[in-house]
Amino acid sequence: MRDRRMFTVYALMLASFLTAVDVTIVDTAMPRIVGSLGGFAMLTWLVSAYMLTSTATMPVYGKLSDIIGRKRTFTIGAVIFVAGSALCGAAQSMEALILFRALQGLGAGAMQPTVQTILGDIFTPQERAKVQGWFSAVWGFSALVGPLVGGLMVDFLTWRYLFYINLPLGAIALLMVWRFFDEQVQRRKARIDYLGAVTLTGGMALLLLVLLTGGTQLPWASPQIAGMAAGAVLLLLLFLWTQGRAADPVLPLRLFRIPVIGWGNLSSLMVGGVMYGTSVYLPIWAQGVQGYSATRSGASLLWLSIGWPIAAVLGSRLIVRMGVRPSALLGLGLNVAGSAGLVLLARTMAEIPEVLLALVTFVIGAGMGFSTLAFILGIQSSVDWTQRGVATASFQFIRTLGGMIWVSAMGGVMNVDLLGRLQRIPGVEARTAADAGDWANRLLDPAQRAALAPELLQAMQDALAAALRNVHLVMLLAALLSLAAALLIPNLRFERGDAPKPAEA
Repeated sequence: MRDRRMFTVYALMLASFLTAVDVTIVDTAMPRIVGSLGGFAMLTWLVSAYMLTSTATMPVYGKLSDIIGRKRTFTIGAVIFVAGSALCGAAQSMEALILFRALQGLGAGAMQPTVQTILGDIFTPQERAKVQGWFSAVWGFSALVGPLVGGLMVDFLTWRYLFYINLPLGAIALLMVWRFFDEQVQRRKARIDYLGAVTLTGGMALLLLVLLTGGTQLPWASPQIAGMAAGAVLLLLLFLWTQGRAADPVLPLRLFRIPVIGWGNLSSLMVGGVMYGTSVYLPIWAQGVQGYSATRSGASLLWLSIGWPIAAVLGSRLIVRMGVRPSALLGLGLNVAGSAGLVLLARTMAEIPEVLLALVTFVIGAGMGFSTLAFILGIQSSVDWTQRGVATASFQFIRTLGGMIWVSAMGGVMNVDLLGRLQRIPGVEARTAADAGDWANRLLDPAQRAALAPELLQAMQDALAAALRNVHLVMLLAALLSLAAALLIPNLRFERGDAPKPAEA
């Protein structure tokens, strides 16, 4: 406990908590925010703006930390995050609040991967395996306490304190990092790849906008979606062209030739669909099909956050004894089991017992705990200091991107199937996917749900249940593909020191 590294860990855990809890704590306050500022139609952008900027900039910040060091990159992110929080608290309109949430996301995009990279710098793989379990617990804890703290602040203070609380806590984390983190920056000459950074960030921002708005706020066939998709493709193709010619590319594509990184990131692209699909669509089943309240359905989903840190702690011991690959395969196997269990339960039961919903989410959470820890340790141990930042950021970025791609695909499958079924119900007028979404919202809103006739309510529940069963199949497909990709990952076993050793045959 006297080790300076432990105080660095405390600071990083605090920073991780702030960026992790920021979404869940704001979700609770959304009704009050709308009541204060208005702008109900822009409500979803409070979360989307934060996710957009934080995700799109992760690879750029990862590369920056390899050039100027982790401490400086973390400082840039923390200052932007705290400044954005202060501006959010003072916002006088919904448009301003969304803009400042995007600024917050720019800071979080630097803090999240840099925290993981610092852990890779100051701990050996054996130590890192144990410490990562603590950080998994931080993410689980944030999911548990975020809604509670947000509700208390909104009820007894004002929603503005949800953002103001970040100011002292962020300052404490930043001061502790500067006080206790002894960084040895490997000085080297580097040409900053400005064109690569701009094309990557711009292309990913447009792609994320397509995924966030397509099929919900804008029809997939709309000119806006087509224009953003074309711009994303053009910028990303230009980015790939620049990476083959840049002296020091922002995201070296040769990293993906390393088997652990290449196959690990491909598997993470798929497993993101399981993680985000569970978080988005399981509550819709619980509330829309089974009629649970939001609090009751959320209680089932919380088991995802409980299984994750427990598995991360157990996985740290497994990795030290057997290497990276067994832990990854165990976790991804649990994801397959949880997804298959959800498919089986949804197809054999009209209403899934609450304890079985909790069991499914616990198994999937445990799978994420085992596999995520294995991927991070394997990727970080496959590169040296000069590439550890961008390698770590690429993993977090690709997993989030994969989650958004899969969730969009699941939403498309659900909307098409639901629209066809609703059109066959007497008294229901639904011509577009947006109309189907409006009818589904009536099942999720207790007041509108209570106003439906019993026969109509049952017919709509049956239609939504059938559509969600197809979503569960897509989620199972994502889990199977992630497991298939992980089968090709070579094992890395760790002995004393920080050098990985390929497993014996």
